[in-house]
Amino acid sequence: MRERLLTVVEAAEVLKVKKNTVYDMIKRGDLKASKLGKQLRIRQEDLDEYIRYGGRMPKEAAGEEGSSSAGAGWLRSGLAEGRRNDNGPLIICGQDVVLDILADRLSRHPEGCPAVRSYKGSYNALYAMYQGQVDVATAHLWHGATDSYNLPYVSSMLPGTDLVVVHMLKRKEGFYVKKGNPKNIQTFDDLKREDVRIVSREAGSGARVLMDEKLRQHHISPAEVRGYHNIVNSHLEAAAAVSRGEADVALGTEKHSLQVSGIDFIFQQEESYDMVFRKEDFWKPPYQALLHILQSSEYQEEVFALGGYDVTGMGEVIYSD
Repeated sequence: MRERLLTVVEAAEVLKVKKNTVYDMIKRGDLKASKLGKQLRIRQEDLDEYIRYGGRMPKEAAGEEGSSSAGAGWLRSGLAEGRRNDNGPLIICGQDVVLDILADRLSRHPEGCPAVRSYKGSYNALYAMYQGQVDVATAHLWHGATDSYNLPYVSSMLPGTDLVVVHMLKRKEGFYVKKGNPKNIQTFDDLKREDVRIVSREAGSGARVLMDEKLRQHHISPAEVRGYHNIVNSHLEAAAAVSRGEADVALGTEKHSLQVSGIDFIFQQEESYDMVFRKEDFWKPPYQALLHILQSSEYQEEVFALGGYDVTGMGEVIYSD
């Protein structure tokens, strides 16, 4: 029997969601898709699996699926359970596309190993590492009290764990607004205006932590912010919501603002995106291969070419306890 392939629009109709939501599901690895020419196609079987399991395979299938390398990696439930061993693929946690490229390079490195991706946000990535569910976590968590990124969270969220933190890159974080910024939204104080609606990122994401910290510093209660509880799960989905007029403003990275038409980017601050793993793993070949890739000019040039990334200092150890 010939396999049925669906377009993104057809899949969106089946799921009763917008097509941009389907694109976001594909990017996160929740829904499998293949590229045919310039178009994405989704197998009916994969869509049925997503509907049945919510993007996660049952445990008995996870080991077989998770054994392959993953440039675009699909992390299944069960694969991360009881992860602390030296067999099987390396699980890299985080949402940025540069990690997909990294996982692919690690899978092909002579001293590397198969790598799969988990798409948890920053806070949840560190928590998953503490629970022994992932091998490598990434984060861009701003700490308002010290005006610093990641290190205060790393030390508090993984108590009793010797860790190494490696710098990856810097990105610009700011507001997505309609083209021309018709409501003249400039600062976090503008978010409490009656004529301004926002969409928020999911709890645990770096953007949500930044939003909450900034609101706290500006003495703004979430109850004063229209749309605060309207949640989206990625920078692209946030930008698309503003572009469609479903919100006046959202918080995200500059890079993703360039991928959605009809919006402008209002810079707020530069953020540090860093990688965390256990100190006991540092000298193991896969982790040394990971560092070698991060420090290589080839990988840095590929990331820089994507636009929106400052790769200065990529691969440098910034913390080791």
